[in-house]
Amino acid sequence: MLTRIALTFSMLVASGLPLASAQTATPSTPAARTVTAASGEVSALAVEISGAVKGRLIDCPAQLKLSTGSVCLYSQNVLPALRTLIRSKVATRAVGAWKTDPADKASSLLLRTGNATISVLLARLSAQETLVILSPLQTQTQAAATRPAMPAGIVKGEPYVLDTDLKGLVTVANLGSGSYRLTSGSTVLTLSSGKRTATLGSGTVELANPAVSDGRNLLIPLNSLRSLGCTLTTAQAGVAVSCGTASATIRPIVF
Repeated sequence: MLTRIALTFSMLVASGLPLASAQTATPSTPAARTVTAASGEVSALAVEISGAVKGRLIDCPAQLKLSTGSVCLYSQNVLPALRTLIRSKVATRAVGAWKTDPADKASSLLLRTGNATISVLLARLSAQETLVILSPLQTQTQAAATRPAMPAGIVKGEPYVLDTDLKGLVTVANLGSGSYRLTSGSTVLTLSSGKRTATLGSGTVELANPAVSDGRNLLIPLNSLRSLGCTLTTAQAGVAVSCGTASATIRPIVF
């Protein structure tokens, strides 16, 4: 996939679509990075768009040299459908209309949320696969004065994962009324949005931070996975999560 992404990004540059400026500093690892206000806006927007397009957060390949704070999503969807879904989701935050290359292999849209300007890029990887790139266009100095937008109940600076990022690791079931059941093997954790107290098997457990749901997306505190017996290890591309016999590297999202 990395080769396809690199080739697609080269095509994006050649198409003349607006790109965020390349980063000049070496980024810290996703699990420990400190976000600016602008990247906080990007993180919040990525959660919204991920829910709308059923996308999966992935680590942005280093060879793309995106600006600090950029977020990448992988979606099994076609460009026309993504343009419609995203445009409907962002509504009045869009600045102008989508710009698309003649071959319809890439599209870009500028958004303004709070005091941040964000670039949304769509790059076709295959007939049914698309890379979505969200990048802040402000400098960190300009963005520092901006208050980051984040879902209510989120603890700033703490790592979260989306329920969709846990596929293959943990089974997440929506029980309704803000309650969710997380299952790993024979271990079951039932939690409620906005509440630290959760049910673990026949007992209770106090989470360090509550999970947060906006009715569509579920943001789960990364450390709460330990209650399911999962192990967390810092990795170069994020955090390696092992639950039973399953393991995967996940990129946490930090506001």
